[in-house]
Amino acid sequence: MTGREINLGFMSIRHASLRERVAVAAQAGFDGIALRADRWADALREGWTLPRIRALLDEHGQRVSEIEPLRLLRDDLLDAVAEMAPGLGVPRVQVTPPIDGSPLDLAAAARWLGAAAARLPQVQFAIEFLPPTAVPDAPAALQLIAQAGGAPNLGLCVDSWHVFRGGGLASLDGLDPRRVFAIQINDGPLQPTVPDYIDDCIRFRQPCGAGQFDLHGFLQRLPADTPVNVEVISEDLDRLPALQVAQLLHATTVAALQAAQRR
Repeated sequence: MTGREINLGFMSIRHASLRERVAVAAQAGFDGIALRADRWADALREGWTLPRIRALLDEHGQRVSEIEPLRLLRDDLLDAVAEMAPGLGVPRVQVTPPIDGSPLDLAAAARWLGAAAARLPQVQFAIEFLPPTAVPDAPAALQLIAQAGGAPNLGLCVDSWHVFRGGGLASLDGLDPRRVFAIQINDGPLQPTVPDYIDDCIRFRQPCGAGQFDLHGFLQRLPADTPVNVEVISEDLDRLPALQVAQLLHATTVAALQAAQRR
């Protein structure tokens, strides 16, 4: 094993129920799972109260490692996070800019982000940069953090897809390791399969080792103890049983992490 925290991203088995998600993550060897803020209202309507979710997690020796995604300037999602994070003991929330192409007022986003960090000081807000948005790379995310006041619970979620399809490995050089809160790992082709960026990244990601990304170089530029969230969003994997997918993703991620340690 690698000795570091490895969690199962929500979208890796995006069609699984909560009960199935928790069970297969445990069976595959993951340390935790991610839940989505934008599906919290649905979970409550289905009867998943906080005590019931905690009991399910305890039954399988699992935890909620992060909440995703908190869209900038979305007060409704922040309210969901404010209920989920303390109630489930969640240490991190992934924050993203809008992905629908709508413009983003960065000054307003910074003020909102600073207020969110003050509202939940015990929660890490990990900003995920996405190339086609107003926060396209790590330097832009760090600039937003500084503009938001630079609270210690503001940092980065670094996704390998957005690095290799965006600024490249050089965009990670010189990062303050204290600001790297989470790593999302996946593999894929270096060239897009379809022209639209978002469509491409939610259909054609690959398990570690199956694509062309230099994951060794990626991991070497990031802190060795940062929690890893496995986010492989794939139409091909959607067709397989959830347990098979979880086992494949855990095994291939462990192999990639161990290979990086050996070099």
